Amino acid sequence: MLALREAAGAALLLQLARLLIVDSARRASLPPVTAVGLLCYSFAAAAAALGALPPASAATLEPSALAASPARLLASLLLYRSLAGLGCHLWLWLAACERLEPALGSRRLLVVLLLCTGGAAALAAATVPPVQRRYASSLAPATLFALLQLWAQSSPESTVTLVSVRLQTRRLPWALLAAVAILDGVTAALSPLLGIGAAAIYHALVGLPHNAVLPPPPPPTPSLRRQVAGEGDTTTEHASGAAAAAG
Repeated sequence: MLALREAAGAALLLQLARLLIVDSARRASLPPVTAVGLLCYSFAAAAAALGALPPASAATLEPSALAASPARLLASLLLYRSLAGLGCHLWLWLAACERLEPALGSRRLLVVLLLCTGGAAALAAATVPPVQRRYASSLAPATLFALLQLWAQSSPESTVTLVSVRLQTRRLPWALLAAVAILDGVTAALSPLLGIGAAAIYHALVGLPHNAVLPPPPPPTPSLRRQVAGEGDTTTEHASGAAAAAG
C-alpha cells in the first residue's frame, strides 16, 4: 500500500513537471508567490533527498529539536514525509494560489500565508498536549490547508472536481481533512486542522477584500486534459490524490 502511494506521488510530480514544461504560456503566467512556492517545496525535497536537509521524521519534528536547529525548522515548513504528500501539496498549491493571488495581490497573499502558518504554530503550542505536539510541528500541511480554507471562504459557492466528484469549494478543506484522517490516522490530520483554524481566525478578524474577484481556472493543456463528466477544474482534478496531503 505504501509503495503504491509513493508511486502515485511520483506520478503526480511527473505530471506537474510535464504540465509546466509543455505549457509555456501557463508557466510564464504563474504569479510570483505561486511560482516561488512551487520552487521552494521542490528544492527542499531535493535537498532532503541529497542529505542537505534532515527528513521530515518524527524525531526531526520534535519541538525541542526545531528550536535548536534552523535546518530542522526549515524542514518542518517545507518537507513532507512522502512523495504522495508532496505531489498532492504542489497540485493543490497551484490550484488555490492561481485563484487567490490575482485577487488578493502577491504581497497580501504572502503576508496572509505567513500569518496563518505562524497562527497554526501558536495554536499548536496553546492547545496541543506536549506529548502530541510533534505531530503538529510539520507546518507544510498547515500552510496548505490554511490556503485551501481561504480559497473556500473567498468563493464558497464555486465547485471543484475531486476524484470525479463535484463539490462546493467550501467543503474542499473538510473533505481532504477527512481523507487524511482515514488514510494516515487522526494524528496526521492535526496539522491540517490547525491550518484551517488559523485561516478561519484570520478571516474572522481581518477578512478578505469584498471586491476581490477570483479569476476562472486557467484552461488545461490539451494533451493533458482528462475527460470527466461535466465541466470541472482540471488542475484540481489532477490533485485528486490529495487525500494523502499531510502524509
